[in-house]
Amino acid sequence: MKHLILSIFVLLLFSCSESREKQSGEDYSDFSISMDTVIVDSGEDILMAATNPFGHSSNSDNSSLIFYEGKSAELEIVDLKNLQLLEKKTFEKEGPNGIGQNVYQARWINDNLIAFSDWNKITLADFDGNVQQRIDLSEDWVKAGLGVTDFLSMMGFSNDGKLMYCSITNFSKINSNIVQVDIENKTTKFIELPEFEKRENFRVSFKNENGGTSMNSPNLSMDKNYDKVIFWTNVINNVYVYDPKTDSLRFEMITNNIFPNEKMGTYVNDVTSNEARAEEINKINQEISFSSLLWDDKNNVYYRFAHQQLPKIADEPTKYKTYISIIDESYNVVGEKEITDIIPLVPNAKFVRDGKIYLFLNVDDELGYVRLKIN
Repeated sequence: MKHLILSIFVLLLFSCSESREKQSGEDYSDFSISMDTVIVDSGEDILMAATNPFGHSSNSDNSSLIFYEGKSAELEIVDLKNLQLLEKKTFEKEGPNGIGQNVYQARWINDNLIAFSDWNKITLADFDGNVQQRIDLSEDWVKAGLGVTDFLSMMGFSNDGKLMYCSITNFSKINSNIVQVDIENKTTKFIELPEFEKRENFRVSFKNENGGTSMNSPNLSMDKNYDKVIFWTNVINNVYVYDPKTDSLRFEMITNNIFPNEKMGTYVNDVTSNEARAEEINKINQEISFSSLLWDDKNNVYYRFAHQQLPKIADEPTKYKTYISIIDESYNVVGEKEITDIIPLVPNAKFVRDGKIYLFLNVDDELGYVRLKIN
């Protein structure tokens, strides 16, 4: 299998609506995008990371990536510098070093530690499969201060693995606060994100005749930039930045000019049928949605994508408007442009490496990336 099967290189010129400069002095009032496509060399192996755009986790400098395949209990380790599969490691599901029967994701904490999520069970193990610690998210000390119907989901960890961040799920009403779990001292604290409470306006729940509830809600996610934690949602452009060293939280405003800065509509939150649920979700999706912030340590800027689903026409495929923003370290938008012509679907950007944005691409069941370079 060739290391690079596809090689496309196109240069697309874009100009932004305003002339602004980022702190480093570079001007993004006009910029071009060069784009190529690369494929990871998996040798004679089948790389399961190619079949699923979710569950990919890279290390702090985006030089390596892991993906856990639950059926085979194999952890795939990919060298992102040389774009090749390094190895597959098989983990135990049961026993003293068992990570769980139903692990659905693996998160890279640091070069010595991986977090495996098996619903309300988190297992920390090293890369040789030795379990270091187990955390039960249903234990009383972890759920202190939460309601009976609240449950936690792991979002991420501090670089040393001592602090875990969890979101709160409740099928009656969205809770946008974060629970910080101190694993060593077995204590928790709440990080309140009041500006994200508007996520509740875009919840759609349906309770069926058997008593079960289906709920669609806006995401609440976290990114890390060095020792800072960034909390964001797809509902609003603004973000929260948390510094665990000083236990300080900042609300950062991000303002774009060429698309709305938040969802604004009014919707039915509790519907009486699946058809009504689908209708409300479709309307919500036609509003703006925001992606994570991808840090470029070469150019000292963030890249962020946004998209809007267009009204569906008969049996035509769903179409979108897509945008890219360039944001400086102070969260000022220094460049922005619609990119529907080159990225017509929802951008699935994973990371930035050597100044290039990597977007996930399945190429005939091989793991590939579309790489964008902002010039």
